[in-house]
Amino acid sequence: MKSDWKTVRGEEFIEFNPRLTIKKGAIATKIAMDKLKPFTKKIQETEKAEFSGGAKFCNGDTIMARITPCLENGKTAYVDILEENEIAFGSTEFIVLRAKEGISDSQFVYYLAVSPFFRNIAIKSMVGSSGRQRVQQNVLNDMPLVVPPLEIQREIGAYLAGIDEKISLNERINDNLRQQAQAIYTTMFIDNADPTWERGHLSDLIAVKYGKDHKKLADGVYPVYGSGGIMRYVERPLYDKESVLIPRKGTLNNVMYVNQPFWSVDTMFYTEMRLPNVAKFVYHFVKAKDLASMNAGSAVPSMTTDILNAMEVAISPAPVLEEFESLVSPMYRAMQENDTQSKKLADLRDTLLPKLMSGEIDVSDIQL
Repeated sequence: MKSDWKTVRGEEFIEFNPRLTIKKGAIATKIAMDKLKPFTKKIQETEKAEFSGGAKFCNGDTIMARITPCLENGKTAYVDILEENEIAFGSTEFIVLRAKEGISDSQFVYYLAVSPFFRNIAIKSMVGSSGRQRVQQNVLNDMPLVVPPLEIQREIGAYLAGIDEKISLNERINDNLRQQAQAIYTTMFIDNADPTWERGHLSDLIAVKYGKDHKKLADGVYPVYGSGGIMRYVERPLYDKESVLIPRKGTLNNVMYVNQPFWSVDTMFYTEMRLPNVAKFVYHFVKAKDLASMNAGSAVPSMTTDILNAMEVAISPAPVLEEFESLVSPMYRAMQENDTQSKKLADLRDTLLPKLMSGEIDVSDIQL
């Protein structure tokens, strides 16, 4: 019942930046800011590094960027990938949020942190010089929160976590399917490559192009792809055929295959295919390359059309490309189905989250 909910200050409900200890110079798990995927709960990647400073956290904590534009871009994640009692560390630009025993639930705290109510207050509190603005901690401490009893918090957190776990499962399945397709590529075109195949360059297979600034486009139905993945949606597509998207700068190995109408922003190259049955081949060919080692030489890792066009490639006969297409296409169809389901689940989660967190909808009245 909403009548059971009460108003508390942020620091009465959440323990911010709890005190934890890692010995200076010790090797520990590190979660860098750039390892967080925008608007994604699950932490995708960690590393081992020598501790010299930074935010410290454990399983059950939420880590939230406090600096612009990382916070606006959805850099908030739930920590659940560590060993029992393990302490990890990350950027000094993280705020750590921890549930208080007997008062708040850790899953509920995460969903509170990504709710529009919480995010909007945090973003509006930012102060500092342009490009380096940070959330004011005292604003979070004093933020008025209307929260349900602990048992209701657990039900809401578990319900929303169930949606996110299904999305995460679909991503793991897709990662496995991509690895299988890459293995087929390796077997056919590297391990068993025919030395008589025609030698050429990537420019024989594709034309490399890039799109305009996505900020000038109105919202609509077609996805806009940037170096961080899907960024937003626009009214009309730039391109409507199979394509391979390759970062122009930043994390160069974040190559994507796309098989739907889309826009691509100017941080990404998109490619038009010159031959049939080559899009998936080109994707796996480029994925097999260490693009980071081909950096154009600037301070920020960058790629150029000249580097891409000059890549040497063995151009196999059409029947071989057709065979590869027939082997991997079922995997790509399965991945597309999973992506479609995940998009629907994410839309459901994003619709229900603010209503559940405000008590507008009772969690017991809905079923996944």
